[in-house]
Order: sequence, then structure tokens, then C-alpha cells
Amino acid sequence: MIPWLNRGKWERPSDTMAVYTEIEPGKRWGIRVTLIGDFARVEAIDGEKCSWYKPGPELSKDVKAPNLLERLRGISFEDKLKAEVEAKRKVAAARNGVS
Repeated sequence: MIPWLNRGKWERPSDTMAVYTEIEPGKRWGIRVTLIGDFARVEAIDGEKCSWYKPGPELSKDVKAPNLLERLRGISFEDKLKAEVEAKRKVAAARNGVS
């Protein structure tokens, strides 16, 4: 799917969706990236089966395609996705007690 997301596992629950889950061995918190159509949802998750009801922006964020101004500045969807994945990895590490 996305070559730099390779520390976890990919699943395909449907033809229009792909889910990447990354939880380090022995840790409780990790991240989940859900690719849905033209956007991605990046979440810090508390276990593999975790689901959130209206989580705050610290735990979940939707990444959409860059708007015109972002494209003019050279920002791609992949750049936005990488930045959000790194942010959620930091949240998961903090919740796991790793700084």
C-alpha cells in the first residue's frame, strides 16, 4: 500500500478501504491508518480492537487531499499523511510511557 508504513500490518476489510495497524510488541498504544476513498483517518489507538466515539484531535485526525494553497507550496497528500502519522506515533509513545 504505502511503502513507508511497514512496521505493522495491512488489512483490506472492503474494496474501498485499507487499514494499517501498528502496535509495537509489548506496548498497549499504537496507531491505525484507515484509507477511505479520497482521505485517510489517522488514530492513536488503545489496543488493536480499539474504537473511538468522537475522539479529540489529539487521538484522531482526518487527512484530506491538499487544497490549492497547499499544492502551490508543494505539499502533497503523502506529506500531510506522514506528518500526521508521526504526530500520532508521538501520542502513542507518550501514552505508553516512552518519551
